[in-house]
Amino acid sequence: MRFASARHPGREHPLLKQGYWLGTSGRFAPGGRFFPTLLIGLLLAVAARPAQAINGSGSGSSIFNGVFVNDLVGATTFYDWGFGGSRAIVANIEAGSIWNGHESLSGRVSRYLADPLTQSSGGTSLGEADWHATFVGQAIGGSGLYQHQLGIAPTAQLWSGAIATGWSGSGFSGNFTVTETSFLYPYLTAMRTGVTSGSATLRANVINSSWGFDDSAGALAETIAVDALVRENNVIAVFSAGNGGPTQNSVGGLASGYNGISVAAMTGDTLSPPFNEVADFSSRGPGDFYNPATGTTLPNARATVDIAAPGDNLTLAFYGGNTGGNRTGSDPTGGMQSAYHGQYYVPDMAGTSFAAPIVAGAAALLVDAGSYFVSANAAPAEMLDARVIKATMMAGATATNGWNNGQVMVDGVITTEQALDNAVGAGMLDLDTAYRIYVGEPAGILMNGMPIAVSAGLDTTLGVFGGGGADGVQHRGWDLGSVENATALTGGGANAYSFASPLAAGDLLSVALTWFADRLFTDTLDSARDIGLSDLSLELWRTDVPAGDSLIARSISPYGTSEFLRIQIPEAGDYDLRVVGLDRVYDLGSSGELPADTTYGLAWSVTAVPEPSSLLLCSLAAAICGIRAIRRR
Repeated sequence: MRFASARHPGREHPLLKQGYWLGTSGRFAPGGRFFPTLLIGLLLAVAARPAQAINGSGSGSSIFNGVFVNDLVGATTFYDWGFGGSRAIVANIEAGSIWNGHESLSGRVSRYLADPLTQSSGGTSLGEADWHATFVGQAIGGSGLYQHQLGIAPTAQLWSGAIATGWSGSGFSGNFTVTETSFLYPYLTAMRTGVTSGSATLRANVINSSWGFDDSAGALAETIAVDALVRENNVIAVFSAGNGGPTQNSVGGLASGYNGISVAAMTGDTLSPPFNEVADFSSRGPGDFYNPATGTTLPNARATVDIAAPGDNLTLAFYGGNTGGNRTGSDPTGGMQSAYHGQYYVPDMAGTSFAAPIVAGAAALLVDAGSYFVSANAAPAEMLDARVIKATMMAGATATNGWNNGQVMVDGVITTEQALDNAVGAGMLDLDTAYRIYVGEPAGILMNGMPIAVSAGLDTTLGVFGGGGADGVQHRGWDLGSVENATALTGGGANAYSFASPLAAGDLLSVALTWFADRLFTDTLDSARDIGLSDLSLELWRTDVPAGDSLIARSISPYGTSEFLRIQIPEAGDYDLRVVGLDRVYDLGSSGELPADTTYGLAWSVTAVPEPSSLLLCSLAAAICGIRAIRRR
């Protein structure tokens, strides 16, 4: 076992006139070998478990002491072991800029990204502080400076990109205009060109965009361009699904693209468990599929939501200055102030705009942990791949009330051609489970209650060497692999991941497979184009049957970039997961642009369900059941 010492610390684009929106609900706006288990010294990122967090507005005696969302989504598992996002850069790119003057955001924004030529031309609102961006910024990375309103990634480096050259409407407006240049500049800067810091060039690890426009098929140039930048630079991109629910096929761009993470909003901070219902306003699939090779559109053909997070009944930081989308400078709080330095907060905020930054903050926590373990040689660099992190969060998600991804029995095989639930994707964000998949069982060395070292790889598989599968994987883990695409000359490839020990009957298996669509972009929207789309399948096989291997379950969604299974194991036995390369959906590129293989992220978790006797104990004596659960962990 190895150790590392700890250290302390232009023209207005016509498409953009037709309905870009900020994702806020109308409730507010008046209008083969594995890395070993290692214990390594830890650079502390968060001094202690937070006393406050993003608050649910309706579940406490005040708007500041309801459900603590950070706890609810499992972020405290990362905090407890010193990860608060300090090794990650998160760029929030939307209409306006985050206000740095709020107590929860004081000094938090280190870079503002807005096209300087547009700003210097005059007659533009580009880069103005905005109420909506301030809400979102606090959800990503509020500092909790006064033990209040801690964002999900409170120590992440926070950038703020702005695209709006003007707002329309009255009150607190969410309608705005952009130019092609103002739109592209922050995305290009955050992901491709970067910003200079001393001798280094910094680029964002995570971007969040809580705004959108009509583009069900994800086929407009703006969506393609951002998708292409995500793929080119391997960035974790998080987008709000939109507030067009409960109508189906209501997810718009940028969330309707293929390479980011589309986030739905959960409601109900007074429910038990809290936030276990998808909000009515949350946009959902299935969405359209546009085939650029044939020029045809298949309606309602693919999943367009990947995951869900709390996005209703939230208390968030407020900016009321007369800039940005605030067209009146009025104070919608009715004079309500917090007890902390007279700074404003607004309760009962609702919108997928606020679910997305929770997921973006979550991604920053994974980047923080992954960066540390990679730098300490405790894990391969693939740990930081955007596809791996997306798959990890999806595999760790919790099934919400009514979750259904269309699994049916076909010729004795559990089959889904839908892959994900149309409203919530893989389900509710659960960072505690994600930590156990991504890093391993939370463990390490504490001194005076503070972590001075943390383990990596305990009861999880931290990737496998090479591009294929492996024998002997743990019941939790992830991998970055590559599988051959099927062609007319070859049947394609298949990578198998065999579990090291049998799975028990009734065990709950959750597994997510993600990859990128091949999209390219140079420097103008006219250059954005589709190259190709791979089709992979995800399968579960039983391998100890005398008659030969038996296919148990499969996810075969034909038009997306994710496959997903959540099933209970039918019988005890030996099993493996298989990633299979199928015929590409379309290919439009030249020979040098058409990959023979598809690189993917895979993550899985097997959870033992309580025995019947334990369930009985739960109903008779909750305290006893709680003790049993702690011992099992």
